[in-house]
Amino acid sequence: MGKILITSRGIKKTLQKFDELQSVAEYIWNGFDAGATRVELKVERNELGGIERLSITDNGYGIDRQVLERKFTPFYESEKQIDPGSRVRMTSTMHGKNGIGRLTFHSFASRAVWYTTYKEGQENKTYSIHIDADTLDMYSQTEPEPTADKPGTTVVFEMLHREMELEELRRYLGREFGWFLELHAASRYRLVVDGKKLNYNRLVADRQRLEFTHEPTGTLFEVGFIRWEERMNNESSKLYFLDGANKERHKQPTSFNNKGDGFYHSVYIRSKLFDHFDFVSKDQYGQLELAFGMSRRSEPFQFMMEEINKLIHRKRRPFLRVASERMVEELAAVDAFPAAREVSAPEGDSRHGELEQVLMELYRIQPRIFVRLNPEQKKAFVHMLGLLLETASRERLLEVLEQVMDVQGPELEELRELLLGR
Repeated sequence: MGKILITSRGIKKTLQKFDELQSVAEYIWNGFDAGATRVELKVERNELGGIERLSITDNGYGIDRQVLERKFTPFYESEKQIDPGSRVRMTSTMHGKNGIGRLTFHSFASRAVWYTTYKEGQENKTYSIHIDADTLDMYSQTEPEPTADKPGTTVVFEMLHREMELEELRRYLGREFGWFLELHAASRYRLVVDGKKLNYNRLVADRQRLEFTHEPTGTLFEVGFIRWEERMNNESSKLYFLDGANKERHKQPTSFNNKGDGFYHSVYIRSKLFDHFDFVSKDQYGQLELAFGMSRRSEPFQFMMEEINKLIHRKRRPFLRVASERMVEELAAVDAFPAAREVSAPEGDSRHGELEQVLMELYRIQPRIFVRLNPEQKKAFVHMLGLLLETASRERLLEVLEQVMDVQGPELEELRELLLGR
C-alpha cells in the first residue's frame, strides 16, 4: 500500500481545474511520455448507449516497479491549484509532471486501475495499480510476475460519473494532439479513438510541403507548413526542428506567434543540419558549437530562418486580407464610422474609402489593437483616425503610427505608400 504526500482532499483541490476532457488528454500524454508510438482509447457503453467504462492503452515502456513510488507520489510543496493550460513544457513529449496526470481521473470516474508491463533485465514483468477517487492519497499494487506480453500500459476508468460525448472528445483531442501527431507523422505515431484513427484534417485550413536548399553548403531543409482552423489547446504557433532521423531537436515560437489575428500555424523543419546542432549558443564560434557543430549564427540556419519567415508572411497576407475585410464589416455594424458631413458625395465616399483602407492596413500590421477594443472604444479610435486623416500632416500621422505600432520593414513601406503615396 502506497501513501501520497498530501491528502485526498488536497489533491482534488490542487487538480480541480481539470475537466474530464483535459484529464483524458493527460493520460494519453502519459503514454506518449513513456515512449509510446500508439495510444488507443476504448469505450464500453451501457444499454442506453452512454459511456460507462473507458480504457487507454499504450505501447510505451511501462511503469517499472522500482520507480512506482516516484511515479505515483506527487511532490507538491503546497496545495496551490495546477492549471492544465499554463504548465511549461520544455519538449513536445514532456507533459506529465509529479504524478499530476495520474490522479486527475477523479473528475470523471470513481476508480482507476493500471495494468502495466515493463522490462526487467532479460524478462518482462507485469503488475497492477489501483486507486479510488475517494482515497486519492492511497494506492495499492500487486506483486510483479513474469509475462510474455510486450511492454506497455492500460489504464481502465470505472464507474464514470460524468457524461462524455465521443464526438466532443474527438474534437478536443484533435486540438490537443493534432500538431503533435503531425510532428511525428514520419514515425507513424497513432492515436486511436473507439477503433478509429484520430482524424485532425478538419482542423487543417492550409497545408504545404516544400524544400529550401542553401546552395553554398548544399544544406537541404524539408519544410511542412500547416495553418489551423482553430487554436491548438495549449500549444502556440511554433517552429519544430527535426534531425535527419525525424527526431525532434528543438522547438520555438514563430515570429508571427501571438499576434491576436487568429493565424494559428505550425512549421516543421527537417534537416541533417540538426543532427549535431547547438540551439543554445548565439555565438557563431561558441564553445558549444565546437562540440556540437553548427549554431544559430551559421549561414545555413540564417538562410533557413529568412526563408521560413518569408513563407509565413506570404501565407499570412491573404488570411489577413479576409480578416481585415471582416473587421471593417464589424466596425460598420457597431456604427463606428463617422457620419457623412456637408461634402459632396464623391468626396465623402473617397474619405470613407481611404479610412477603410487605412484601417485594413493597420489591422494587417497590428491586429491585436482591434481585438481588445470594446464597441465604444472602436468608435472612438475610428473617429480619431478619420479626423487625423482629414486635418493632420500625413508625415506626422505616419510618425505617430510608426511609434505606437512598432512598424518596420515591408509593413512600414506599405503604410508609407498608403498614406503618402510613395
